[in-house]
Amino acid sequence: MRDSPMLNDDAMREGQLREAFATHVQSGNRDLAIQSARLLLKDFASAKTYRFIGKIARGDGALNLGLRPFRIALLSSFSIEFIQDALFAQGVANGLRVEFYQTGFNAFRQEILDSSSGLYQNPFDLAILAVEGDDWLPEAYSRYSLATVNHAILKENFKSEIAAMLGRFRANSRSPILIHDLAQPDHYLLGIADRSNEKGQGCLVGEVNDILHEVCRQFSDAYVLGYDALVSRIGRERWYDQRMKHYAKFPLSQDAVGALAREFMRYCRALLGLSRKCLVLDLDNTLWGGVVGEDGLEGIQLGPTYPGSAFVEFQQNILGLHSRGVILAVASKNNPQDVDEVFAQQSSMVLQRADFSAFEVRWNAKGESLKRIANQLNIGLEHIVFVDDNPAECEHVRMLLPMVTVIQLPSKPEQYSKALFDDGWFDTLSVSAEDIRRSALYGQRAQAEALRETSTDLEGFYRDLEMTVTFSPVNEKNLSRAAQLTQKTNQFNVTTHRHTEGDIAGRMHDPAWTLAAVSVKDRFGDNGIIGLIMACLVDKELAIETFLLSCRVIGRTVETAMLAYLCEAASSRGASSLLGKITPTQKNAPARDLYQRHGFNKESVDEAGTSVWRLDCEYSKIEIPKWFKFFND
Repeated sequence: MRDSPMLNDDAMREGQLREAFATHVQSGNRDLAIQSARLLLKDFASAKTYRFIGKIARGDGALNLGLRPFRIALLSSFSIEFIQDALFAQGVANGLRVEFYQTGFNAFRQEILDSSSGLYQNPFDLAILAVEGDDWLPEAYSRYSLATVNHAILKENFKSEIAAMLGRFRANSRSPILIHDLAQPDHYLLGIADRSNEKGQGCLVGEVNDILHEVCRQFSDAYVLGYDALVSRIGRERWYDQRMKHYAKFPLSQDAVGALAREFMRYCRALLGLSRKCLVLDLDNTLWGGVVGEDGLEGIQLGPTYPGSAFVEFQQNILGLHSRGVILAVASKNNPQDVDEVFAQQSSMVLQRADFSAFEVRWNAKGESLKRIANQLNIGLEHIVFVDDNPAECEHVRMLLPMVTVIQLPSKPEQYSKALFDDGWFDTLSVSAEDIRRSALYGQRAQAEALRETSTDLEGFYRDLEMTVTFSPVNEKNLSRAAQLTQKTNQFNVTTHRHTEGDIAGRMHDPAWTLAAVSVKDRFGDNGIIGLIMACLVDKELAIETFLLSCRVIGRTVETAMLAYLCEAASSRGASSLLGKITPTQKNAPARDLYQRHGFNKESVDEAGTSVWRLDCEYSKIEIPKWFKFFND
């Protein structure tokens, strides 16, 4: 029997993607190689694909692509090493070279509780504690008995154990830790009566998961992975492989391996500040069905009945992203007046014109519109997710702007939301007040830029802004935002050191460190916390380790006010000089002349381009610009 044309087409496309990936790796074209890896993992995920990506991308391939090392410690009750190929491949598709520390089989308790174990010998970027429910609490699973299980004692013992383990872990490591919650049993021993019984397995497992969340909230950088929800989403029958469970002590299917590796990578991206900031949307056959220029306002599909209801649901989910801080923009080939009519008159539109911070409706190429949007919002193209239903437009953007994340929508609109959320491109570890207000903040920025255009000189513009800058100690209230800034700020960031909440919390009570969160208000509103300073007193020097500023306020001399604050801090602490470093990256060009512009002297530069700068505070004191009002909390 001959192969079907569809199978032949799939095999041909897989071969083309493999060839493209290998070629891009060999030539060192990082962004195109990452795009090829993503397409391979999306359409041809398998153990064979994971091994292929790993084979090409390890060794010289990793060097060619400049993959960033990311160390993961895997602790598990089962043979979790079987996930390494899939997780390495996912790392490549996100610009990372994942390196593993693997504990012995089912040795997670010993590794965590023993301060001299291999787990604590070298730093790592993330620890993953993956334990199946039957291995944590067999009394709630295989050994469950309504007559003998004491729920109260079981829950108290679990709470004590997990608190003791996390306490020991945090005493020996500042690394983030990600812990699986417990999946519900495949079969309840009480059958259909379980859910109606307050002592049933389902209720018990749910309460244990609540305890896990409660305990993790008491420790910095301890996160809970929704394992039960993930298993449910994929389907328990597809998730587990009973043969592999008994044969290799690995209970997961190949479907589960791919899904779990993707879920782990969501946390890796968030920890590194690789979450995307901006969602750019097409309009026709994306936000509504049909083409408004051809079908007219009454002819597009949007409303209470299918397929219009699927587009309404998609818009509702986009609005949910917007409410947690994702910037929305439009890139559409269309007539502006037709689009304006839809937003003004179509009663089923969930998204409103005011929800979009940039609106590119013109007949030029989508790639050009994306460049204009990035420039208008002052964000990098790597922070953009572009969503379109047209395969040709998606391929055009992938080739022209390979740093942009592209989501090609499926053919059926009811599948749009799944396509948008599947990979978690907008996931963050926390949501700050600034995130929730981001759309308003960009509106304030637009008003300020309009004022700049009408000002006759820069000093007049600064004075007209009526800016107030406030320096606050980093504390429990603003710790989450401080960590978020180190993870997400790229342009005005002199060293681009990423820090977790645990890293910063460790410095908050260390008298050697000066930590300040920087807030700015202007005549258009409160910009929130937009800057962070972390400097350490060493002998008679105050060494600046972190100095960063949000792109929303670049060009307003806030950095000068921050350096003036550091000069005062150095003086009050008996330091005679400020010491700063500039570590050049692909994105931090706006920050590279910071110290030179403010009178620092260059002392050295190494082979990687990192330069060291010094300012003698006794003779070269920096003053806060006179157009600022200044407060210390």
